[in-house]
This record gives sequence, structure tokens and C-alpha cells, in this order.
Amino acid sequence: MIMMNQSICILLIISFSLVFTLEDNLTQGKKIYNQSCVACHGLSGKGDGVVAGNLMVKPRDFTDGKFKVRTTSSGQVPTDEDLYRILSKGMGHDNSMPTWANLRSDEKEAVVQYIKTFAPKKFARQGRVTVLTIPPRNASTWESIAQGRQWYNDMECSKCHGLGGHADGPSTPTLKDSWGNKIVPPDLSKPWLFIGGSEPEDVYRSLWTGLTGSAMPAVEGTLTEDQTWDLVNFLIHQFISPGENAPR
Repeated sequence: MIMMNQSICILLIISFSLVFTLEDNLTQGKKIYNQSCVACHGLSGKGDGVVAGNLMVKPRDFTDGKFKVRTTSSGQVPTDEDLYRILSKGMGHDNSMPTWANLRSDEKEAVVQYIKTFAPKKFARQGRVTVLTIPPRNASTWESIAQGRQWYNDMECSKCHGLGGHADGPSTPTLKDSWGNKIVPPDLSKPWLFIGGSEPEDVYRSLWTGLTGSAMPAVEGTLTEDQTWDLVNFLIHQFISPGENAPR
């Protein structure tokens, strides 16, 4: 009986500690958010901060749980690691979302937890998301590049990105996001503009999961893993880093 009572006490202490730790994280996260994020994303997290109207790329509305850069399937919320990565790396050079390299890791983790409070019902299902495991890259052979070129044409990527990858396709002038804001696809020859990074694995992730809320669909369910890597190899060889990844 004494041992049982001791075990119950220990469990209660651990439970209270976890609650207090979460509350401390949220308090810290809210403080940092109000200092660094509220001007764009707003107090309520709806992307309606005081400078939002002046920005070319509109801030994310956190309340609907839709995020562009994820390792989760289309329609699912991102993982904590996904949110942490965007805080660390930003969203590309022509985007208003900067890198927050000045924040400590614990501060970024606290902001992540606070951001999730804007869409509590959506993030309550975070434990059931399907997380992408990026498979090893296919060798960038001439055959792979040719297959990727075919997928680029068959999936009509040029309608937005253009035949030369310069974001000048016929659909570009009419593109809007889910909230009615005008959007422009990145020029594929300028990888520093890419949302979510331009490394081969970053490009694979963006293709596979899509960019929720934008005109960029997910290829998951349309292309296989190997076909997706073929498309990545073509994009790198043709636009992103031509000449540097030529097959030998």
C-alpha cells in the first residue's frame, strides 16, 4: 500500500511538472510572438497584423491550420519539426517570412507551441498525421532526366512555371491562393526564391506534399517515389543548377 501511494505521488508530481512546463512554454512563446510575429500575423494569428496589407506575399493565417511547408500529407497539419524548420530558415528571399536565427532553440520551440494554439482542433489531430520519409535520391542519369522532362510536360508544370522555368507560363497572371491573394510561382532558375529550400530533398518534399493554399498541388498519389526523383533531377539539371549536375 505504501509503495502504491508513493507511485501515485510520483505520477502526480510528473503530471503537474508537465503541465507547468507546457504553460511556461506557452507563456514564453506568446511573449516572443508578440515581440517578433504580431506585426505580420496579428494578435489573433489570422495574418492581419498592422503591416500585412503592405506585404506582397500575405502572412499565414494560423487559425485554419493550413501550412505550405510540411512533411505531412496534403490537408494535414505540419509536425513541430516542420514549424521549427521554417522559423529557422524562413520562406525564401522574396517572401516576408524571415529567418529567426537570433532565437535560441528553446525559444523557437516555445513559439511553435504557441502557434499551435491558434488552431487547437486541427493540431489535436497532429499525432495521427502521415509523415513523409524521403527515399534515397535516384541517380541523375540522362534517362532519369528525360523521364523527369516528360513528367514536367505531362503534368503541365509549364502552365505556371513556363517552358524555360521563369514563372512566365500562361496561367501565371491569374494565379491566386486559397484566400484570393495574387501569387507568383518562383522562377526555377533562382533557387534562393524557393519556399522551403532548394536542396534536392527540399524540392522532393515540396513536390510530394504540395504547398497548401497555393496553386502548387501535391504529386503524392500521382507520381511514384522514383518518378518524383526523376522530376527533381530534371528540375535541377534544367533550371536550378544547369551544367553542375550533368550525368557522367
